[in-house]
Amino acid sequence: MLKILPSLLLVNSLLISQSLSSSLTQRGGEHNALFLNPTYLIQAKIIKEKINGNILNSSIIIDNKSLNFIKELNSADNNQEISKLLKKNIGKQLSLSVNNFSSLYQIKENIAYSLGVAYTLDGYFITHSGFGSKRALETAIEKNQAVVGTAVLKHKQLEYGINLKLINRSQTIYNYSIAEMLTQESLWDYIDNSHTQKESAVALDFGISYNLPRNSWNTKLSLALLNVGDTSFQELGTTEQSTTLGLSLDPHNTHIKIDYFDNSLRADISKSFFNKSIELHSGVIHNALSLGLNYNFSIFTIGLFSYKTEGYHQKEERKNELSLVTKW
Repeated sequence: MLKILPSLLLVNSLLISQSLSSSLTQRGGEHNALFLNPTYLIQAKIIKEKINGNILNSSIIIDNKSLNFIKELNSADNNQEISKLLKKNIGKQLSLSVNNFSSLYQIKENIAYSLGVAYTLDGYFITHSGFGSKRALETAIEKNQAVVGTAVLKHKQLEYGINLKLINRSQTIYNYSIAEMLTQESLWDYIDNSHTQKESAVALDFGISYNLPRNSWNTKLSLALLNVGDTSFQELGTTEQSTTLGLSLDPHNTHIKIDYFDNSLRADISKSFFNKSIELHSGVIHNALSLGLNYNFSIFTIGLFSYKTEGYHQKEERKNELSLVTKW
C-alpha cells in the first residue's frame, strides 16, 4: 500500500500552471526575491565581496485536511478502507507544495551574480465517488526543475539585471480508479508514471531598479519583465510574459517591500528583534492578511508563514508554510 509520509521528506517541490516566479515567491517579501526581479539580488543584506551559498532553501506547504488525508491513505490497505476515506473527503481539494532553491552568489559594490538550481512541485488531489469520468481520485501534479543564472550591474542610481532559466517541466494529470490506487507504492508513483509528460524550455527575465538619490529611507523603485516573449512548451502550455512593479524602503529600521505581480498586490513589512535573531512579518497577498516569523540561529533560519494563494482551478486558499534555510 502507499508509503506516502516518508516520501514527503524527499520531495523537492511542485506547482500547477504557474511560473517559477509564482512558485518560489508565493509569500512575498524578500523570499527568493530574484525571481520577482533579478536586480533584487544586489539588494540582499549579506556580507559583501565573499562568495555566499544557500545550501538549502526549502519549504513545505500543506494544510491540516490534506495532511490527515495522506496519513489515512498511508494506513489504508484494502478497497473498503480506501472507499471510506474517499467518501469522507469527497469533493475536497487536497494539496501539497514543496520547493527548494539552492545557489551560490557573490555581491560586490557594482556587480552581483548567482548560479542556482530550483525545484518546484505542486500536487492537487480531489476525491470523488468512484463513478463517472472523474473516477475515484482526480490528480494534477506539476514539477519544474531549473538551472538559473543571474547577473546584475549597478551604475550610479540604476541597477540592471537578467535571469536565464533552463527549465525541465513534467506534468501528470490523471483520474485514478480505486483499483489503480491500490497498486501505487508511494507518492512518487503519482508524480512520475506512464501518464507523465515532460518538456524543456528556456526563459528570460529582465529587471531594472532605481535608487532615489538623497533619501534616508533607502527607497528603490523597480520594474521587471518576466518570461520575456513568453516561455513556451509544446504540450504543456505557455507561461505568458508578465510585468512586475516594485517599491522598497527602510524607514526606522523597518523593511517595507511592495510588488505588483501576477495581477495581485503583495506587500510585506518586516522588523527584526533580539539582535536580529527574530524577524516578524506582516502584509497582504491576494487581498488577504499574511503573517510570518523567521528565527535565525547560526547558519540556520526557520520560518513559519500563513498567507492566501491561488491554487488548482484558480481557487484561492489559505496556506501555512514551514521553511528551512541554511547559509554560509
